[in-house]
Amino acid sequence: MKTWLKKRPIIATLIPVVLVMVMIFCFSAQNGSQSGQLSGRITRWVLGLVIWDFDAWSPELQTQVASNLGLVIRKMGHFSEFFLLGFFLLPHLRAVGEKITVRLPWLWSWGIGTAYAITDELHQGFVGGRHPAVPDVCIDSSGVIVGVLVAWLLLRRRKTKKE
Repeated sequence: MKTWLKKRPIIATLIPVVLVMVMIFCFSAQNGSQSGQLSGRITRWVLGLVIWDFDAWSPELQTQVASNLGLVIRKMGHFSEFFLLGFFLLPHLRAVGEKITVRLPWLWSWGIGTAYAITDELHQGFVGGRHPAVPDVCIDSSGVIVGVLVAWLLLRRRKTKKE
């Protein structure tokens, strides 16, 4: 299987892009209640990792801290999802660029990722208890460009090591 994928770099680099897009779509398809419950569980898990004695706190204090930091953690989730999209888009567009000319693959990666962020927010407008938000598109787009930058730096480093 590995040799088959090495011979087809476009397919090999497309698979993670599609998987991340499907993941993002599935998260956006959750209604407001489901999304809130998932965010709450993730927030409490993150707080448990960061604050070593979080479980020993009173339930009231845990709830207060979780609600105060929940928004930040949810926005970090947006950023992280789209970071992955940008991170996988750049290698894919570079692989496509070997077959056809793709000028500025980093810009195309950012543009495609941002366009997907816009459609993701529009999709949320049709899901019960959810609504589209322009600030989320900005956060998502920032995640994409940072992911593209990290991928570019890693690919550049790998290229200089080969030389």
